[in-house]
Parts: sequence; C-alpha cells; structure tokens
Amino acid sequence: MIHQLIRSSRGRDPRRDVAVPMGRLLLGVAALVVTVSCGGSPRTSQPSLTLPPSATPPSATPAPSATQLPSATRASSTTRPAYAAACSIAGRVKIGVHDDARAVVDRHRAGTTYLIKAGIHLRNFSVQPKSGDTFCGEPSAVLDGGRRLASAFSGGAHDVTLDSITVQNYQNSRQGAAIQPQPRAAGWVVRNVSALHNSWAGLLVADGMRILGGHYNDNDQLGIGGNEATGILLDGLDHDPTTFDGPELARNHLLHAPCDFEGGGIKWDVGQVTIRNVHAHDNDCRGIWADINAHNTIIENNLVERNGAEGILYEISRDAVIRNNRVYRNGLAVTGGWYWGGGIVVMSSSNVRVYGNRLSGNYNGITGTEQDRPDSTPPAHHLSGYYVHDNLICASAAGGHATGVGVDNGANLATLDIRFANNTIRSARCG
Repeated sequence: MIHQLIRSSRGRDPRRDVAVPMGRLLLGVAALVVTVSCGGSPRTSQPSLTLPPSATPPSATPAPSATQLPSATRASSTTRPAYAAACSIAGRVKIGVHDDARAVVDRHRAGTTYLIKAGIHLRNFSVQPKSGDTFCGEPSAVLDGGRRLASAFSGGAHDVTLDSITVQNYQNSRQGAAIQPQPRAAGWVVRNVSALHNSWAGLLVADGMRILGGHYNDNDQLGIGGNEATGILLDGLDHDPTTFDGPELARNHLLHAPCDFEGGGIKWDVGQVTIRNVHAHDNDCRGIWADINAHNTIIENNLVERNGAEGILYEISRDAVIRNNRVYRNGLAVTGGWYWGGGIVVMSSSNVRVYGNRLSGNYNGITGTEQDRPDSTPPAHHLSGYYVHDNLICASAAGGHATGVGVDNGANLATLDIRFANNTIRSARCG
C-alpha cells in the first residue's frame, strides 16, 4: 500500500505527521510538505520517505556513455565542418576585420550573402540583417564585442542564415543575447556558430529557428534562451545518427541572477521546441529547461551531465516526450532538494512521457512534483498524464528518490493518471 505523508503548512510538529492510505498507485512516493518561495519556482523542505522496490528491467540495451563514444563522434569546439551550400555561391560581399559591418550591410539589398573575413572583428560588428541575408565566416572569423557592443545580430528580418562564425564578448542587458532576433523573425538558420563569453546569453531563439551544431558556452547566464518563439529545432550538423555533432551548451554561469530565475544550458517558454543530439554539461544551473506553457516538445538523444541543478526540467507546461537521453551526475549542487535536483524532473505539467533514458549518479532520478502554480495560469497546470517507463536509473542515492512524485497542495494523485512502470533501479553507477 502506498501512503501519502501529510505535513501541515503552518509549522505543525513533524513528529505528529500522519500517513493516509491513497489506494493502489503506480507511483514512487508522494508527500505534502511546507512550500517556500525562492525566485521563480517554489521550493520545499525534504521529508524522510522510503523508496519503493525496483521494477522489471527494460529489455533495451542502454546507449553508451560519452567516454565510450568513438573520438570522431564527440562534439569538438575546434572542429569546423565545411560551409553550408548557401555559403559557397559566387558574388559574396566581403566584410573585413576593419570594416564597419553595419555600413556594409546597409549599402546592400535584402538577400545578400556576406563573407566575414578571417580574424578578429573588434567592436565593429553589430548589424540588423535584411530578410534573406546570409553571413558566412571564413575559418577563424571572430566577432568580438569587446564588452561594449550589445549584439552582433538583431532585428526582425526573416530567413537569415548565420554559418561558421564565432560571436564573443558582447554586453547585452538582462535577458538579452549576442544573437537576438525578434521572436517573430521567422526562419533563421544558425549553423556551426559559437557564441561564447557573452552577457546575458549567447543566443535568443525566434520562430522556426534551426540551430544546427555549434557551441553556446561560458556565457554569463544562459547558452540559449527563448520567450514565446515556437517551432524551434536544435540538432546536429547532419542526419547521421552515429555522429554526435549537435549543439554544445556548456559552463554557462550565474553572474547576474539566481538559478531559479533562469540560467544554464537552455531555457525557453511558451513555444514548441525539439532538442536532439545536444551535449549540455557543466552548467551552474539546469541543462535543458522548459518553463511556462511549453508544448509539443521532444527532448531526445541528448547527453546531459554534470549540471549543478536538474539535468532536464519540464515545468508548468504540457505535451512532451523525453526519451533516449543519457543523463549523468546532475543536481549535485542542490541542498534540501525534496524531489528537485533529479536527472529528469517534471513539475506540474501534463501529458508527459519519459522513457528509454539512461540515468546515473544524479541527486534524484526521474521525479515529478504537483503544486499550485498560479504564476502561469491560465491554463491551470497539474501533474497529470505522467507516464515514466522503461528507463535505467542508477546510483541516485544523494536525494533519496530514484523515482517518485511529491505533492504539497493536497491533490489526490490517484485521480491524475500518473504511472511508473518497467523502470530498472540499481544502486551502483552505470554511466
């Protein structure tokens, strides 16, 4: 029999907590606890609960760890594949390292292809492209804002292509980025671009943006951010599933705001996003984070490791598939984490399916939380239609929960269609 632990939100003596039968549920554990507001996401104290026994092992063979991948398939910050086809056409307009890039672009009509010459373009490259423009970088082409320019590329133009460029040291305002088209600036392709050491973020997404390969590392707050843009794809540079050349989101820090506001590899809200073949690692906050009415999301075939908070977090959103990811050693900076800090955590979100993932060494494993979240209504968000199955979850002892669901609003989880089935739980690490 699974029991729900009731804890008073008014500071009742925890020694007088009572266990109330909930009926037979396919859940790990459930708890009602004191809620403490911390930044944008509610936080909670951590109850002492017992893990359920592990379920039947899945038959599928887990994916290899990063160290088992052949060296040729790993993402590399020094490897630059050949130009995309759009960068190989004749008649390109050159932008040299000493040119005023804005003046060059302003002199030409929409649909021009520009060749950014090799070298460091220091504090002279900040443009608003015209629709259909393409910007191709020669090897070692670096746009450097010198911590004075706000952005390298911005504005509302459609169908802009950026290819093989490094964009670094741009100084934007809160929730800005070195590359920041307007959310409705549809159809951008950002291929093999490195956005490094920028403030606030490296890149902000726009409708229909395709982010292919590249590196979004060491930015002050976020690698990639997004607000109300939809139809986004993050993926590799080719369609070969044996190569691991997707975007890298690494070592993004928290110099401006706490983790609960935003920070880490990628965070977006409202829109539809597909994320595959991404390597999100060593961020101070979360690796991959959807928040506030994200929908129809696919998060698959990613390597997510050593992020300070949750590896993959799906928060107050709906309709997602999270599958076939490798999620290792995330959430270890979390303290007093309740059901937070997991490799994969779903918060007050509906119709989410989590399967085929391999997790090891995370603070918690695969968890869910049900709370009242009026900050995002309408619609009202609840942890319903949550199905977690056929995952391998290893060495998730730090937070105490390899799998399970916590509740702090008195909801009856038996009515919310929450199922955990055929997950394998092991005490030793497996990745």
